This record gives sequence, C-alpha cells and structure tokens, in this order.
Amino acid sequence: MRSADCIICGPTRKRLLQNQNFKDDYVELVDPRYQKESRRLVICESCGLVFHDPQFDGADLEVLYARFRDESFRKETPDAYFDRITGLPSDQSENAAKMEWLRSSIPACVAAGGDLLDIGCGGGVFIYSFLKAFSGWKPYEVEPTPAYAELARRRLAAPVITSAYRSGLHDGRQFNLITIHHVLEHVGDPVTFLRDVRNDLAENGLIYLSVPDIHDLSYLPQNHDRFMMEHCWIFSCVSLANVCRLAGYDVLLVDQQTSIRNWRNVIAVLRAGKKAHQAIVERESPDRVLELLQPGT
Repeated sequence: MRSADCIICGPTRKRLLQNQNFKDDYVELVDPRYQKESRRLVICESCGLVFHDPQFDGADLEVLYARFRDESFRKETPDAYFDRITGLPSDQSENAAKMEWLRSSIPACVAAGGDLLDIGCGGGVFIYSFLKAFSGWKPYEVEPTPAYAELARRRLAAPVITSAYRSGLHDGRQFNLITIHHVLEHVGDPVTFLRDVRNDLAENGLIYLSVPDIHDLSYLPQNHDRFMMEHCWIFSCVSLANVCRLAGYDVLLVDQQTSIRNWRNVIAVLRAGKKAHQAIVERESPDRVLELLQPGT
C-alpha cells in the first residue's frame, strides 16, 4: 500500500473523516496482512475531495483485478451473472434506467451511432443493454479481469481486450462515445487516466461516466462495499467536475441518480476541451462535505 494525497491539490492538509477498522473483503483478496494496517477516509482541507489514505499501490491493484470477479469471491459464475442481470425486467434493471437517462440527456449522440468504447466492461451487461436500446453502434471493450473479459467477448461477439486500460489498445481507433462506469474511483491517478482517454476520443465525441456518490456515506453502513479499499476516491458532483476539468475536458453535464437499489451515483458527460481550464470550479470545505453527509441533504 502507499500513502495518498489529493489528486486535485497535491500534498495539502487532510482531515480524518472515518477510521475503517472493519474487515475489508478486497484487502483480504490482495493481502490479508493489510487488515492490520490503519485504513481511513480523509477529506482534502483545500478542495473537499474524499479519498482513502493509504491506498493500494500498483502491484496490489494487479493482484486485485486479476481476482476481482472471481467465482469464489462473487459466489456466482460469470454466465450466471450475465443471465441474471440481462434477464431483469426493465422496471428492475439499473441498465434500463441508464438507457433512459442517455436517451433523455444526450439524444443526438446515442441516435447517431458510431464506434463505442466501454472501459472496464465487466461481463458486458451494460453494452448488451445499450445495443438493444440504440442501433447503429459498433462496440469495443476493455476489461482487466480475464474471466469477465472472456464472458463479454463470447456473449457479445465483440472485440474485448483483456487488460488494464491504456489508450490505443484497439489499434488506435477513435470513438464517438466512450463509457466509463464505476471505474474512475478505482484508478490510482484519475487525471492521467482521463488524459489518456482523450487520445481515444473522436473529434466531437463524448464521454459518459459514472461513479459512486459521496452522499451514500450518510445512507449506507460504513463497511459497505462502496467504501472499501478498492475505491480510492469518493466523488461529489463538485469534485468529479474538478478532476475532469483538470484532465482537460469541458463538463457538459453533471447529474445525480439514485439506483433501484437506493444507491447514489454521480454521472457526467464530457467533451474534450478546446482551451485550458482552471481545475477548481468550486471548493468544498470539509465542513461543507460533512453537511452534505447529513441524511436528507
């Protein structure tokens, strides 16, 4: 593990938000000895970003994502997972809700068709729903967990690269739409990650990304999966916009969405920026972050 600083402000003062003394399932996957280490969530005193300190280092992440969706961990085979999620009726399907959001929020983009890249595709269930909802798209995918990359490749008959993401994996192809679902919070350096994604984005292309919302800290138990060590960063609308602007994007839309499971997500639509950006569009003090975490706020 490694010590962590704010990805927006650098090594500024950090305020303790939460000590995490519970058993972390992802720590157990990586190295059970880490359970004895001090684990905590902190708030950047300058901009209000919430993050884990310490975090998994690069070697830890390689171990984690090789086993992240292992059957012995998830208690479900890859095919059973795919059939369960894609078989849900629309009123119980979070992917169906995402399609409605896309249809209402970026209608011209989804109607136009083109080349689509899904980064961190898992078993391909999001792309399965996307292709049912919107015609004219050719999907490409990237997934680091071998069993689920193979699942997506087989069930979607689409090109899936088994790898951690880096730009240019699909022979330098550029994409009209790039989707990044619940990936950015796992990445050690989200700013560099998003800058790399720009290299794969076609001119006038869009990025649609979603991350867990910090508000869930006030609704879900402290030892919930969303707050375990696999999530380096826990974003608000403001902190996500700051990170995206620092990476060189125009933030066209930031929204909050509550899922069928009553989990909260922050959703953003991005376009490659034409000019330099100031990273901080708004600062959230630690006191303001704590206010946001009050139920009903």
